[in-house]
Amino acid sequence: MLFWMLLMLSVLVAVLSQALLPGPALLAGARFPVLLGIVLYYALNHKPWIVIIVAFTAGLLQDGLSMVPLGYSALLFCAAAMVAGRYRKLVLSEAAVTAAFFGGVTNLLLALILYFLLRQGNAIACSGGMAALRIVGSGLLGVVTVPAVFVLMTQLHRALDLVEEEGVDVKA
Repeated sequence: MLFWMLLMLSVLVAVLSQALLPGPALLAGARFPVLLGIVLYYALNHKPWIVIIVAFTAGLLQDGLSMVPLGYSALLFCAAAMVAGRYRKLVLSEAAVTAAFFGGVTNLLLALILYFLLRQGNAIACSGGMAALRIVGSGLLGVVTVPAVFVLMTQLHRALDLVEEEGVDVKA
């Protein structure tokens, strides 16, 4: 039960942080990917069925707070979580370089794919240069933000003694 409370509280705090933190003007207003950091943390540290719940919930909440059609981010977060989860046994999930790599690459690709999806539906009207700056800025913010989220989530899980062992469910 404590695990699920922490999960939902962390998603809620991530939603509020991402919505309230202004994006740097130098990076065309790209947002800090706090929600993506939560999704990637769970993708690299927990079972796939938990990850899908987190990714879908985080994506719907992100879409609900933005001008993106409902479901786009949920689909992209689920896909990103599944891809990252495939590598969880091959990487050291506690390493900052792992979080920075996954955060940067994933956020850059999500911003690029989302741009093309919105462009196809004529739901975005910005210059190519501004879009490119925002996409690159998203990648850079992913490199910075996701490791910080990983450190915070790791400390919270350890402080509450919610460390998952392979083949064993998380403590209730």
